[in-house]
Amino acid sequence: MRILFTQTYNLSEQEIKFVRGVSGIYFIYLTDSQIAYPFSASKLIYIGMSESKQNSLFKRLGGHLSGQSGNAGISNYATSQNVKFTYYSAQVLSNYGNDNLFDIENFFLSDFLKNYGCFPICNGQSGHKPSEASIPITASVDWSFFD
Repeated sequence: MRILFTQTYNLSEQEIKFVRGVSGIYFIYLTDSQIAYPFSASKLIYIGMSESKQNSLFKRLGGHLSGQSGNAGISNYATSQNVKFTYYSAQVLSNYGNDNLFDIENFFLSDFLKNYGCFPICNGQSGHKPSEASIPITASVDWSFFD
């Protein structure tokens, strides 16, 4: 199974409203420039997660846009460049065999590391470490969307 990215939104107050109440994994990227990662360049700058409807993608993305998330990298990119996001809801991601969003976020971060030589520039850490009982995700990610 291959994970593809298709639907995109501007990282703006108007468009983050589309993900109010949605939990899942989101990907923030630049539209006009790439980051020179060790193995290959990519427009992707951040992989994040919202594990609940209360702390939804809307709240997480709004925090990044306003700077309240504490991630100055994302908010600075958002004020100086064209920035978009795409996402997968927790409901859709559960079809890949694991419904633990912490494990799924780790899967995406680890796969990006394997393909690009480091984590996305605005991710300060590798995320959650999966437990021994974690169900591995066997899908592959089509990162070329962000090239």
